[in-house]
Amino acid sequence: MIPSRHEAPTPLADWMSALDDARPLHTLTLPGSHDTCAYTVDDPLVRTQRAPLDAQLAHGVRLLDIRCRHRRDAFDIHHGGIALGMSFDDVLADCTRFLDAHPRECIVMSVKDEWPAHACTRGFDATFDAHCARHPRLRWHAGGALPSLGDVRGAVVLLRRFRSSRPLGIDLTAWPDNATFTIDHPDAAFVIQDEYRVPVAGSIHYKWRVIEALLSRMPSPESGRWAINFCSGTGMGANPSVVARGDGRVQGIQARLAERLREQRGTCGAMLLDFCDDDDWVLVRALVACNEHLPASGGRRRLVGC
Repeated sequence: MIPSRHEAPTPLADWMSALDDARPLHTLTLPGSHDTCAYTVDDPLVRTQRAPLDAQLAHGVRLLDIRCRHRRDAFDIHHGGIALGMSFDDVLADCTRFLDAHPRECIVMSVKDEWPAHACTRGFDATFDAHCARHPRLRWHAGGALPSLGDVRGAVVLLRRFRSSRPLGIDLTAWPDNATFTIDHPDAAFVIQDEYRVPVAGSIHYKWRVIEALLSRMPSPESGRWAINFCSGTGMGANPSVVARGDGRVQGIQARLAERLREQRGTCGAMLLDFCDDDDWVLVRALVACNEHLPASGGRRRLVGC
């Protein structure tokens, strides 16, 4: 069913509410933010976002890239070695408020052990548990299988990039540096492009080729394989803003992706953006709209309201 142009669009804060419960999460196009919390600093080599976390969620971002340093049995949010002045409790509080207000949405959260631990008496997984215990209203989907949307409405789906002494979330610890790769578990398979090294502006062409290569070879919904595509990159001669926006001579990733999405039909997987609020969230809106082209059972509303 193609929605009428006269139907009221679903607001971006609630775009998942328009989708069928039975739809596997890995078959959706999910807008994500790379280094979600790197909006608190002005260093051009560190900053990857402008909009705060609560605004990202309200405008449709559904995959969060959270990087933690384990320090004194607590998690500080980091980008590499740079502390961002936030704690994991701040992140969980924002997620709790959002899901309380929008219980038919879900959040996918990648949690990474980002920097060597300091003065800790327990493992990273134990401190993760301690943080979660302080936010009892926040429900986690911590199973290892790829879920359907209906199973995780109102919950956070954990993509685990840290060691754990027990099964916890979807295990992505076998993540190589600066690569396109696959990870295969019996109940969860992935193809991930995370080639982030962009030494100079001229290297943006290569970064775009690896993004587009994954877009052009998306796994079929039946494959059970989740595609995650990082649109971010950085280097001493091309900071994240230059990679995203270009430098006046070389077109940035954002403009190339906007053009590509005008032709895209069907899922794009999860796509992680830098400066995801640029041009009034235009790329987030375009990614949400890709879900309109997926087959659905029954009617649904148009997905790209304001």
